[in-house]
Parts: sequence; C-alpha cells; structure tokens
Amino acid sequence: MPHPIFTEEHDLIRSQLRRFVDEQVKPFGPQWEEDGFVPRAVLKRMGELGLFSLRVPEALGGAGLDARASVVLAEEVGRSTHGGFAITVLVHTDMASPHLVRFGSKRQLEKYLPGVMAGTTVTAVGVTEPGAGSDVAGVRTRAVRDGNDYVLNGTKMFITNGVHANLYFVAAKTGPGKREVSMFIVEKGTPGFSVGRALKKTGWLSSDTAELVFEDCRIPAANLLGEVDKGFHAVMKNFQTERIALAAMAV
Repeated sequence: MPHPIFTEEHDLIRSQLRRFVDEQVKPFGPQWEEDGFVPRAVLKRMGELGLFSLRVPEALGGAGLDARASVVLAEEVGRSTHGGFAITVLVHTDMASPHLVRFGSKRQLEKYLPGVMAGTTVTAVGVTEPGAGSDVAGVRTRAVRDGNDYVLNGTKMFITNGVHANLYFVAAKTGPGKREVSMFIVEKGTPGFSVGRALKKTGWLSSDTAELVFEDCRIPAANLLGEVDKGFHAVMKNFQTERIALAAMAV
C-alpha cells in the first residue's frame, strides 16, 4: 500500500541517507564529538550525492523537491543519534542556504550556489544576538550604507557552523523601524568580521557554535540579499522550514 505522505522518490532518498549514516557517520561520530566539528570531507561527500540540493529548484540545478524531502533528511540525520552532525547538516540545508536560494540575485546564485550544493561552501545564518533570540525585530547589529558599500557593526551569538562556515547570511538593522531589517552575504575572511569565540556546550559537541563579531565590517552593496528592509519577513518565512526540520530531527 502506498505511503500516504512519502513517495517512492522519498523512499529512495531515505534508503540512500540511512546507508550513508550507517557507514560514514555512526562509526566516526564519537570522534567528531571529541574534535568539536564535522569533517568537511563528509559534508562534501553528501553534496556529491545530491543531499544538499534536495530543495533547490531544478532551474538552479537542484532536485526541486518540497518540504517532505527536508523531513526525510532531518529524520535520517537525526537517526544517527549524533545531534551535532545532524544540526551541522540541517543549518546548511534548511536554515542558512534557503536565504540564498530564495532571494539571491543571478550574480549571487552563480557565484555561491554551486559550492553550497556541492558541500564545499558551508553556510551559517546570523540572526540570534546576546539580547535577541527568535525576536528578529530586536536585533541590534546595524548596517549603514556608505557609497557602494555597507558597514556592519554588532555581535551575533549561538551561531551554528559559526566557526568553520565559509559563507554567512547576516541579519542587520537598516532603518529606524523595528522590522527594518536586511539580510547580507558575508564571506569568511572579510576584514572586520571575526569569530569572537567558540562556545562550549553540554551536548552537540561536533556542532561548532560561535559568537560572531562585526567591527566596521565593510561589504559591497551587491552583497545585500533580497530587498533592503525586507529581511525580517525573509527570516520569519524561513522559520517555518526550520521548525519542520528541527521537529523531524527530534522525532
């Protein structure tokens, strides 16, 4: 009898994922917990298998699947029992990179998306701050337009993949209103951007979690992701995807 929710395609993805987790995650997960991060070779292998492009539209080179694919991915990486590995993957696939997929310009997509899908460019999303968690309207990091650039100042906290990511999608205030928030693409190594500290946790140790610091961090105006002052709605919309993925991982 056909499954009422999942299709044969989802079952094939699940089988592939379960085999990958059994062979390439479970035997090594305890060591990753000691090391404090998931080896990038493992993420690259997942990218090669197409596991990082399940939700990317076919027109952009992905599989073009819906939220059910995220559920399958989250359930199977969660089944590994190594939460640090699972959240490393899910932040990349369902919490950070969707900002690029949904709102990236043609130039931004051409520059960054191939590496994101391949697992050679690992992503993180910077919304949470010391004084603002899921209260996106409360962020205090600010981006000020200066000619052809924006200058970012502020701090982000509890950022998953924060230490070892290559690409960050950062929320910052761009206007006086509470919801006048914009999203920006910040590459690792940008002057004025640094990892303040890696955070110690009681679990999920193979998930690198960090404080991010922006001190007069100058980025090109072309790194604005989507429309100016529309980042609040972008973050809130993606929270729906994040909640589905986290719930499936927990199950």
